[in-house]
Amino acid sequence: MSYFIGNTAIDPTSETGQKALAAAHRNRERVTCGCCSPRPRMYVAAVNGRFIVKRMPSTGDEHAPGCASFLPPDELSGLSQVQGSAIKEEADTGITSLRIDFPLMMSGMRAAPPEPSGKKPTEAKVAPKKLRLTALLHYLWHESELVKWFPAMEGKRWWGVVHRAVNDAAQGKVAKSKNLAEILYIPEPWKLDTKAEHAARRQRLFRSLRRPTGRAPLGILVAEYKTHEHTRLGAKFLFKQIPDCPFFADDDLTTRFEKVFADQLMLADMAGDTHIMAIATFSIARKGYPVLQEIGLMLVNKTWIPFEHMREFQLLQTLTASKRAFLKSLRFNLDVDAPIASCVLTDLQNPVSLFVSDISDSAQMIADLHATAEEGAYSPWLWLGDQPMPDLPHLPQGRFQ
Repeated sequence: MSYFIGNTAIDPTSETGQKALAAAHRNRERVTCGCCSPRPRMYVAAVNGRFIVKRMPSTGDEHAPGCASFLPPDELSGLSQVQGSAIKEEADTGITSLRIDFPLMMSGMRAAPPEPSGKKPTEAKVAPKKLRLTALLHYLWHESELVKWFPAMEGKRWWGVVHRAVNDAAQGKVAKSKNLAEILYIPEPWKLDTKAEHAARRQRLFRSLRRPTGRAPLGILVAEYKTHEHTRLGAKFLFKQIPDCPFFADDDLTTRFEKVFADQLMLADMAGDTHIMAIATFSIARKGYPVLQEIGLMLVNKTWIPFEHMREFQLLQTLTASKRAFLKSLRFNLDVDAPIASCVLTDLQNPVSLFVSDISDSAQMIADLHATAEEGAYSPWLWLGDQPMPDLPHLPQGRFQ
């Protein structure tokens, strides 16, 4: 992809390009993307000592469908509900502020409630949108671009890629005055010969979360759930990549987990060849072991693309087998009955939105999904009701092959 500062093309991976981006970052100068005309404006962010080019907030649909910076309009997913309120991007600094509705501090062994402002309300107004725990996982998946798929990715996406992408996505994100990257724990790919090194790095994070008295910070875990085993006081949760570090939960959280996520766990078993991604807040007990406070789940297929129900899983299987390029839409904070696109095909000159209903959806939910599809920015493809999957829009010969 070609980027420009003024009319001068730059390569961000080269030393010369890095120097040019450093100057643009210092001078707050915009970069443009050469994917289409007029060229979309972008900005320069500093991440881990490198300068990278990022799309301006809410401009993803200004890029060409095949561009790495392309995103469909926010309203095709749950992003529009939280963008600008729960998620505020500062293009000049590269910092993104996240408003979340779960605590990141503990008092004793219980989650601390939000701190009161000390002021009485002076007006009635809509409460600001805040990211729920699972919505934060959706956001990290969105920012890490794990919702994107191209045929060339086949066989190249594994836990090491996911680990690096989500860690990178957490950089420059701030929630409740905390640097997200500093409290986020994503297990490294498991290797027996590096087990001790991984454990040492994990313990450094755990020590930073321990407080002998008073309020202690919580960590955030993003890992692949494996199973949980009941104990005398609750359960110990086991996650893949960290077989040597169980996380503990009390009986109340364990009971809630089994009730809330029963359908998702059964769906994962039925679909097969899936990953069960978990996001959780956790504290560190005085004896040094991690204790879960809240937990959410998200199902992803073998290529780490999220799905909500069996027909969506089947659609993703068909898309990848057909060597199609697409973007997966995510729900964020939206309720399960809110109509959104499942995917957007990006290997066509004009993108197509794919809408899929679950077999259990009511007639009203199907009608709402159909209406949303017809009102969308792109031509819709619909798989609704009891009909078999329709043929996918034709792929022009040679594109993305």
